[in-house]
Amino acid sequence: MKYYRNYIEKNIDDSPLYLFESSFGEHPKKKKLLDHYTVPSYFQEDLFQYAGEKKRPPYRWFVLGPERSGTGIHIDPLGTSAWNALVYGHKRWLLFPTNTPKELLKVSRSEGGKQADEGITWFKVVYPRVKSSSWPEEFKPIECVQGPGETIFVPGGWWHVVLNLDLTVAVTQNYCSSQNFPVVWHKTIRGRPKLAKKWYRALKKIRPDLIEIADKIDPNMDIGVQSDSSSDSSSSSSSSESESESESESDKSDQENVKSPKKLKNSNNSNCFVDQSMNKKRKLENEQNCAVKNSNLNREHNSNRHS
Repeated sequence: MKYYRNYIEKNIDDSPLYLFESSFGEHPKKKKLLDHYTVPSYFQEDLFQYAGEKKRPPYRWFVLGPERSGTGIHIDPLGTSAWNALVYGHKRWLLFPTNTPKELLKVSRSEGGKQADEGITWFKVVYPRVKSSSWPEEFKPIECVQGPGETIFVPGGWWHVVLNLDLTVAVTQNYCSSQNFPVVWHKTIRGRPKLAKKWYRALKKIRPDLIEIADKIDPNMDIGVQSDSSSDSSSSSSSSESESESESESDKSDQENVKSPKKLKNSNNSNCFVDQSMNKKRKLENEQNCAVKNSNLNREHNSNRHS
């Protein structure tokens, strides 16, 4: 973490490294962080817990990012809703109704290049359109600045984009409750069938009232809540699920992993690149000059995370 602190203080990247730590609750020492907060009373029902802690999709993140970092426009996976409690700093949020056309919101490759999915790029390219008089009235967003001590609720299926206005520290969780269960079940049975079977067996014993609802849901029916392929294909799938499952509807895209800059622009690291794909292991040509910084950034880069 000390290397990341140094990076935060000195980086001049357009879209800085953004950290999402999803496993702190299982770490022998880091899990003490759980003693420092409680889930807000509105969001305490957690139906995915019945699938088992090891089987359920990642759902809880400690989030840390400097000014200009953020998450691009996306919908959270499996129809889950989310809450984000800010401890330090300020975040700028825009939330769009689920029926907003994806084509209106996404940055094209021709507009954003390799950084099309970055939050800062969205604000440069799409945000001016949102504020223009030509933006459709029915797709106007909820826009706000979140401050320390404030909690944002993100309804399932809603598009949202977040930009950190300064150094921010937050805790966020995705959840399924009785209220959004029909949508979450529909998307889980379609995108994560093996998880759905395990979850079904557990709910049948513990919450038979929900089984009655689940049995009435047609997975081929359009439920009117969008999904976002970019967020569905990230890290929501647990490591115990099959590869085919993890390729379908998964988790916080973006996000649950490290959001990395395309290039480190510090004067003595101008030729150093941080690979945004966690599966690539490209060896840097100037590894000798950049070994200390990149080795530690990449360790942070392998951690799993919305804003």
